[in-house]
Amino acid sequence: MKTIPSLAAAIVLMAGLAHAQDMNATSWTQEEFMAAYPELTEEQFDQIDLNDDGIIDPDEYLLAIDAGLIAPLEG
Repeated sequence: MKTIPSLAAAIVLMAGLAHAQDMNATSWTQEEFMAAYPELTEEQFDQIDLNDDGIIDPDEYLLAIDAGLIAPLEG
């Protein structure tokens, strides 16, 4: 039955999104960002982190969306 694994994956994803949103952050650490985007690799994070400071700021986030690297978080 595929329902339970799908439900479990949805719960994990929602927990990551909730964590990022609970922070009310204007920027996200690699850990926070990858919790919100669990499919993201470290190499992809590095592509999004344009100034290599280990933090995704709002400008980097929007540029990554515009470039098609990530989808916007909903909620």
